[in-house]
Amino acid sequence: DVIAFTGSARTAELLQRHPVVAREAVRFTAERDSLNASILGPDATPDSPEFALFVKEVAKEMTVKAGQKCTAIRRALVPAPLIDAAQQALSARLAKTVIGDPRVEGVRMGALVGRAQLDDVRVKVAELARQAPIVFGDPEHVELVGEGLEKGAFISPILMRADDPWATDAIHEVEAFGPVSTLMPYRDLDDAVALANHGKGSLVLSAFTHDPDVARELVLGSASFHGRMAFIDRDCAGES
Repeated sequence: DVIAFTGSARTAELLQRHPVVAREAVRFTAERDSLNASILGPDATPDSPEFALFVKEVAKEMTVKAGQKCTAIRRALVPAPLIDAAQQALSARLAKTVIGDPRVEGVRMGALVGRAQLDDVRVKVAELARQAPIVFGDPEHVELVGEGLEKGAFISPILMRADDPWATDAIHEVEAFGPVSTLMPYRDLDDAVALANHGKGSLVLSAFTHDPDVARELVLGSASFHGRMAFIDRDCAGES
């Protein structure tokens, strides 16, 4: 009667073109690659609570389940003057992520679902890296904690940076389904809204701001492109 699919755009296209689906006019809906964005508001500064909350959340969403979540943050948007500070803070936090056997005390991130997924993530990272250089991590090398992990599908968290996010469509279209995210600057709030919406529809958008006017503009500008919007600041972060 109906096919409802969530996953990669490539697999969705294969299913849509299946001769039975076409011949029988099967209803088909798909939630394809979701390039979810997180936005640090223009009111933030490197020493503001919202900046720290943003860095913590992006790093967490990159590493929980090794980034294999439809709601993981793939595009991290920050005001242009804060791009270097955000990169340094994110890199420092990601560097503390202990990777390996989840049964070992202190390990914070395990493996991808399998070797095929590892290969796919590496291919996607290589594609993205042509236009958004890697600023943290190495897709080919990772330090592991635990025994007998040589054949495991482990990968380092990968942070990329696109200084001109309008110069490439890949960072807004290609999802590496692993611990991968791209950091990018925005000029003003209108630019942030346009970049978030350039993902062509995402499951979730998160925003870190202590300014109600910023939150209002983001809702009015981006709500129609996102299934859910989460607003986090110093007052609600604990409850959130």
